[in-house]
Amino acid sequence: MELQNNQWLTVARTLRHMTQKEAAELIGISQGKLSKAEHCIQDLESSVWEKVSEVYDFPPSFFRQEWDSSLSANSYFRRRMSVSSKDIDSFVSTVKIVKVIVDQLTEPFEMPEYSLRTYLVQEGITPQDIARKIRSDIGIYRGPVPNLVTLLENNGIIVISMDFGTDKMDGLSSITNKGRRVVFLNSRMPNDRIRFSLAHELGHIIMHLDDIIPDNRDAEDEANTFASEFLMPSNDIKPLLYNLNMAKLADLKRRWRVSMHAIVKRAKDIGTISNETYRNFQINFSKRGYTKKEPIDLPSEKPLIIDTLLKSFKKDLGYSDNDLMDMMKINQMDYQNWFCYIPQALTIPIKNFS
Repeated sequence: MELQNNQWLTVARTLRHMTQKEAAELIGISQGKLSKAEHCIQDLESSVWEKVSEVYDFPPSFFRQEWDSSLSANSYFRRRMSVSSKDIDSFVSTVKIVKVIVDQLTEPFEMPEYSLRTYLVQEGITPQDIARKIRSDIGIYRGPVPNLVTLLENNGIIVISMDFGTDKMDGLSSITNKGRRVVFLNSRMPNDRIRFSLAHELGHIIMHLDDIIPDNRDAEDEANTFASEFLMPSNDIKPLLYNLNMAKLADLKRRWRVSMHAIVKRAKDIGTISNETYRNFQINFSKRGYTKKEPIDLPSEKPLIIDTLLKSFKKDLGYSDNDLMDMMKINQMDYQNWFCYIPQALTIPIKNFS
């Protein structure tokens, strides 16, 4: 029997939203035996591994692959407080699997290198300062940020859009085993929320992935502050945030390509509207149903790198979809759910050096 990697047991189980008790009953072993196997204390017999593969719906090769040793601490969520722990655990497992696949997909090709500087929040350097530095580093000196997905992908950040299985998580940023920066975006988000979530995750990548955050700092608040200044720099947008009304918010949304909610929050933070006016806007948004869907659809910004890599595997290396699934060690359902979205265009330069 080939050597099994017990570390993938917990990942497979939580991905499928199962408790240890539920999984053990389906596999036909005691919960204690499954627990010991997940903690690498006890091995499972070959017949049990066959049942594990069947219950979790993964090919046997999934449990024989190298472990993803990237630090789980180097991951940051943008999510709501009400999301369930089962949903979080399932998505964290998805990320762990997909990060391994990202390293597999990028290995044969020359990829855009990560090229953004790291800036750490410290005395005298705020998230706003860092946002301004990053805008300068990438050559955006005034006004709205152009296509943000393309901007990040051209700077070596891989953006992956997928259905998180819930609308209560927006995004996550992390690093793969081979040091690739990856941002996961929830495809359930409306376009007017995607850009802020992407800027939020960029803030984590710039300020937090290479830092140890002490308890007296709020990394999520810092990422939000970074995103607001990055997308809506105070020097540029402040003169436009006086005397706000719905018509003006609509115009600002079209120009800055962020939600009305984000614009109103920015106005409150900058000080062009009072806390009371801000609350009134929130009440008005709620009455109009804007908390779920705002008017004015913004242009979609589609990730391209993963689709480009899949096309390169098929065209340049002769892989079929079945070959890709075998390489990724996943089933057809997961392959379709995670990788079968259709981008608009192909613009990322990727070279085959295998």
